[in-house]
Amino acid sequence: MGEVRDPIRARIAGRSFEREPHVSRRERVALGALVLLGIQSLYFFAEYWFNLGMKREAFFFLLLSFSVFWNPIRNLYNWWVYLWARHPEDDARWNDVHDMDTVTGDVLTTAMPGEPYDMFEKTLTAISAMACLNHAYLLDGGNDPKLQALCERLGIRHVDCRGIQGAKAGKINHCLREHSKASFLLVIDPDHIPKPDFLARTLRHFADPSVGFVQVVQAYYNLRDSWVAWGAAEQTFGFYGATQMGLGGLGIPTAIGANCTFRRAALDSIGGHAEHLAEDALTSMRIHAQGWKSVYLPWRGSEGLVPTDLGTFWKQQLKWATGMSYLLFQEYPKLFGKFSPTERLHYFVAATFYVGGLAQAMNLLLPIVFLFAKFYAVEMPLWGFLFHILPYAVISTSIFGIIQKWSSHREEIGFPWRSMLLEKASWHINLLGLIYGATGRKVPYLPTPKEGSEKPIPSLVAPHWAVILLSALGILWVPLSYQRIDAGTILMMAFAAINILMLLPVAWIGIRGWFKQPIPAKPALEESVAVGGKA
Repeated sequence: MGEVRDPIRARIAGRSFEREPHVSRRERVALGALVLLGIQSLYFFAEYWFNLGMKREAFFFLLLSFSVFWNPIRNLYNWWVYLWARHPEDDARWNDVHDMDTVTGDVLTTAMPGEPYDMFEKTLTAISAMACLNHAYLLDGGNDPKLQALCERLGIRHVDCRGIQGAKAGKINHCLREHSKASFLLVIDPDHIPKPDFLARTLRHFADPSVGFVQVVQAYYNLRDSWVAWGAAEQTFGFYGATQMGLGGLGIPTAIGANCTFRRAALDSIGGHAEHLAEDALTSMRIHAQGWKSVYLPWRGSEGLVPTDLGTFWKQQLKWATGMSYLLFQEYPKLFGKFSPTERLHYFVAATFYVGGLAQAMNLLLPIVFLFAKFYAVEMPLWGFLFHILPYAVISTSIFGIIQKWSSHREEIGFPWRSMLLEKASWHINLLGLIYGATGRKVPYLPTPKEGSEKPIPSLVAPHWAVILLSALGILWVPLSYQRIDAGTILMMAFAAINILMLLPVAWIGIRGWFKQPIPAKPALEESVAVGGKA
């Protein structure tokens, strides 16, 4: 079956709507006040939830509480990070940095067999036109003759990387050992098209000798290609806005392998780029553990591709979830003693992100268990739940409204409902990645396919349809079999109904290819994300 596309028309598009966010004093004061109110509102809800008169089955109450409070507790950390948000060039000293004007850097990008030639033509052409460029290298895992000819035409150095182990990071380290001698280097994915002044903007921040790397915004030029593409991009807007700006204020923004500029000495101090599923996160961890700091420049220095279909999106998510979970169980304990207190907190929160898959699983499954088994964890009226969580919801939304002002493009402003539905629907992938990371099960490092396909993926959305069906049956089961419908039952019926509504859109996207007339297919991608073998 061919590809099915569902284009999204955006009211605002193009580089004319790009902007570099700066945090005003008024915004910072308002955010601080809202954070204090947010803490109080969460306490207001927690005091009601944990009231001794509300508890019933203690064990299941703990499980349900974990699923309910997982995101609010993590939000407390996020709010704290937002308070540190800043633009690095707001510091007056950056306006006087001229000793980096003549500095150049190398650019490294990679290629694997099967990736589209026109993508490389666009990216390599843009790289060859960059200012402050010393040498550019294409690290080719297939030694493609067409790419060799393209590199020769554009003045880019082609490196045969057949047989080099360690996936993308292995190729980078090979180039650093055998070819590139520059003091600074940009590592950029082959789907990312850099602006001509990319190096000129990032290299000046290395005037501070303690800076190990400079990260910029990761933006996408294909986010309007489909519902999934927009939702996947939407998931990153907050991270590349307020979160990274806040981490920048703390001196520890995370490196993103798609478009990060490194000081070679920083990479040398950790033995080269980390070779790992979560290679960029582990590289960040190791560099920060060595005492280097990093800079986040909230500027769109390049634009790349985001997954446009569920199969590709979940394949990418499985790789990230497994890699980050592995860091939590294997690498974080090793580096804990070298981290500053702030780094310890940050990397713990980052590495536990995909534990959210477990919280979501409980949130989906527990209402079903309660409704069919005719017991419940809390004796709480629905109106009481809504009344006590409403202040937290209102203040969280208000905080979100402020941090959206720190986006890098006007198209990023809006309620992120697609990303919320995608995150909810990715519970099984995140949970699987958590299990893989905890047990040491390997997931092959494969480049994310650059050309999507919306072939039906019934096996990947089968858990969603099972939860939807069981939740609906559980709700119907209550009036048919219960002699008395109490407050706890009504609350669980509401939970089950919300779960149905939130899972339906993505569950439908996973099978809608069966019901739509396809357009001619582009090259097919790998069909399943759930690949792995024992370590």
